Amino acid sequence: MKILSCNAGYLLGYQNILWGYVPPPVGSVLGDPDAERRSLERLVSVIDRERPDVVSLLEVDRGSHRTSTDGQCRRLVRSLHEQGLPYEGGVATKYGTGDVVESVPFFGKLGNAVLSRTAAETRAHYLSTGRKRLVLETEPTADTVLFVVHLSLGARTRRRQLAELTDLIAERAAGRDVIVTGDFNTYDEPDALGAFAELAGLELRIPGETIPARPLDELLIDSRSIDLFLCSPTVDVERCDVVDVQVSDHRPIVLEVAQ
Repeated sequence: MKILSCNAGYLLGYQNILWGYVPPPVGSVLGDPDAERRSLERLVSVIDRERPDVVSLLEVDRGSHRTSTDGQCRRLVRSLHEQGLPYEGGVATKYGTGDVVESVPFFGKLGNAVLSRTAAETRAHYLSTGRKRLVLETEPTADTVLFVVHLSLGARTRRRQLAELTDLIAERAAGRDVIVTGDFNTYDEPDALGAFAELAGLELRIPGETIPARPLDELLIDSRSIDLFLCSPTVDVERCDVVDVQVSDHRPIVLEVAQ
């Protein structure tokens, strides 16, 4: 089984503005159809080459004024079908149903998604703390449950989210193998996930640095390995890599496990 995880950055197109610390100013507000098309093509190319069973996709636009599509997840699925790749999946808002942020135009259209070759059901859970609090759950196999996260930038909020995620895993896993992936935003706490892994009974798998080096990183952050996997000890990992393609300001990551 192969899992590919990617923070797509709303397909805005990575540009090295102010040494990479600031997103494209015009595209971030109004969108950029050409940059979106190029980013989508790169993402389709990566998926076509890797042929994962599951794609974890963070930061997709579900149809705001900023995208030229009717929803980036839907457009991606159509593009994959055109390549003969029969993926299906689900997308959900990052902020939670009923959240005040969801009701704000534009922000309510921002989401995360999971695509699968087997059309496995995707469930959305919402943590009680933080703005970005969506956890997506799917079952790649009968014996495995996958959780997809995009955690808070704030260290204190992130620690609370991890504690709640530990409880969610215990509740939903029911003795099955567990894989957790996504963007953990651990810029300032490279060792912060150790305590979570121990409490959740998981092992940390670090593919490598997933965001490009920038001139002031030594002053501003402690780690560039923020897109990760955590797996049950019984998961037989055969490959855990960074895919060297700049889809956004993150590079995709891949996990292959024996079945």
